[in-house]
This record gives sequence, structure tokens and C-alpha cells, in this order.
Amino acid sequence: MAKKRKGIYPTRGLIFSGIVVSDRAKKTVIVQRDLVSYIPKYQRYARKISKIAAHNPENINAQVGDIVQIAECRKISKTKAWIVTKILKKGQGHLQPGQVKERDEAQAMHMRKHGGFAPKEEKDSKAQKQKLQEQNIEEKEQKKQQK
Repeated sequence: MAKKRKGIYPTRGLIFSGIVVSDRAKKTVIVQRDLVSYIPKYQRYARKISKIAAHNPENINAQVGDIVQIAECRKISKTKAWIVTKILKKGQGHLQPGQVKERDEAQAMHMRKHGGFAPKEEKDSKAQKQKLQEQNIEEKEQKKQQK
């Protein structure tokens, strides 16, 4: 009979990545996943966040702001059934406001297929607005020169 080694949790099932938003608890981090789902009825995207409590092994020691990979494992405590497997990108020890998040694959595929969010009419109106602004600036300069 083999001895069980302490501190080793075999992984199984799903693997996700996310940002560590809290590391206050001992050997635990809270990982936030930003989810984007397309709703065909309204032709819009819905954004949701999911916060997952994950075990933070001492050899990995993830901190706030790190982008980490977590894997499903056996239930460790009442709230923990995930473990941090590796740090994908090291953070600066805090979350920056408006930290860039990667797009969901479904959203990226839809954007490639349909050419972005705005219909062509809206793109044209943006170009028209820019032209009007440029004309207004030119008119103001001409008035200044006349004075």
C-alpha cells in the first residue's frame, strides 16, 4: 500500500485562467473569471464575473494581480474544490483600475464573422462627425485670422 503524500491534490476535469483578486486567507486565493456570452435574441453580449476560491500551494504562492491557471480537484474544504497550478503572468501586488481582460472566444469569433459591433451606418456617422469637427476648427481659425 502506497503512502499518501501531504500537500498533493490530483487534478481532474476543468482548467480555467483568471485574475487573483484576494489572497488574504491562508493558503487560499480568490480568482475572478470574466465571462462574456452572446445573447442571439438581443444581438448583444452579457458580461458576468465568477469568483472561485482556489487552494494556493506554498511553492506557487500566487498574489493579488497575478493571472493564474486553476484546475479542478477533489473537495479541499467547504468552498475550495480548485487548485492553482501555475502563474501565467506575474502581477504588481495590486489590481490596477480597468485592468485589461481578454475577450471570450465566442465573442471574438462573432466579431470576426460579422466585422465588429457597429453597423456600417454608425461607422459612417462617426466619420461625418469627425469631418464636422474639423470644419468647425477651420472656421474658428479663419475668424481669428480675420480679427
